[in-house]
Amino acid sequence: MFKELKKVLHFLFTAVNIVVVIAMILCSYTYHLNSRDYPDYSYWGMLLPLFLAASVVFILFWLFVHWRYILISIVGIVICFASIRDYIPINFSSKMPVGAFKVLSYNVMGFGDFSETPWEENGILNYILRSEADIVCLQEANNIPLATLHQSSDSIFPYVNIDSLQSGVNLMLLSKYPIISSEQIRYESSSNGSFASRVVRGSDTILVVNNHFESYHLVDKDKDDYKSIIRNPDDEDNEEKYELLVSKLKNANYTRAAQADSVAQYIEWARCKYVLCMGDFNAPTNSYTHYRLTRLLNDAYTRSGCGIGFSYNRAGMYFRIDNILVSENIKAYNAKVDDYSKMSDHYPIYSWLELQ
Repeated sequence: MFKELKKVLHFLFTAVNIVVVIAMILCSYTYHLNSRDYPDYSYWGMLLPLFLAASVVFILFWLFVHWRYILISIVGIVICFASIRDYIPINFSSKMPVGAFKVLSYNVMGFGDFSETPWEENGILNYILRSEADIVCLQEANNIPLATLHQSSDSIFPYVNIDSLQSGVNLMLLSKYPIISSEQIRYESSSNGSFASRVVRGSDTILVVNNHFESYHLVDKDKDDYKSIIRNPDDEDNEEKYELLVSKLKNANYTRAAQADSVAQYIEWARCKYVLCMGDFNAPTNSYTHYRLTRLLNDAYTRSGCGIGFSYNRAGMYFRIDNILVSENIKAYNAKVDDYSKMSDHYPIYSWLELQ
């Protein structure tokens, strides 16, 4: 009787392990599908961490039960290696070459809670000024008085470009190098946008694209529902919450795909030797948005960062949705998501770059 039960359990665990690995592979490769053509699969990539974690648990389980069966999960992880590396890269810190410069991207959420603090003491503003960055792309850079901005930053960032979207939301570029032009990349959206600026560094011109792509428009209740679904996936009360949440995810992914296409097409059209594409993508690395742009550019964090580096710090959303992408002839060093700075709902992300 005991042997029969053991065989049944062994079969069940093996079957579940195989199902988990198949699900991981599917979630790992759905980013190849344009979200406008396949909206029903567009959010599957967000489930990759869940199935990856389950695969690791199975590896540990089989080590104590039947070690050869760890190959089921290991084969799956090898097949999904590219997506896993994007999600959780492992790179060692390296010595930066002479002449490398620092870039920073930060969704500042209107510069945080400034109501009872003098602007000169604003934590986010002072973080940026002390960052030693050479080029800074900011999203949701509203509310700050221009006089205060110039008074605080002119000696550090003599070149400032502020671009306003139809909704009144600002994207801001701060630079130690001259900004010679800026134009909006046209796509359909009232509250999001992308601006392309040309920055001159020595004899080189760098195309800097600052982005704020379509968000999921999740309110506090949605975020609470998300936590409830993760904690109690079998709860019948969560079914309706799940359907509403999935609907928002699909709609945002659909819109964002067109935005990413527009930015990619602009970069191809611009034919600039050096390209930086930064900002709040509002999409995880295992998404069509990230995939569309990294077909043209390299992810600085994937190439030189270490760990998950999740950049949105609210509601248990453990994804890196803020990015620094660079053209092939730019080498990235020591990219990092600064998770010690919690003044906004996003963490800042930065990297040192070398033009080659």
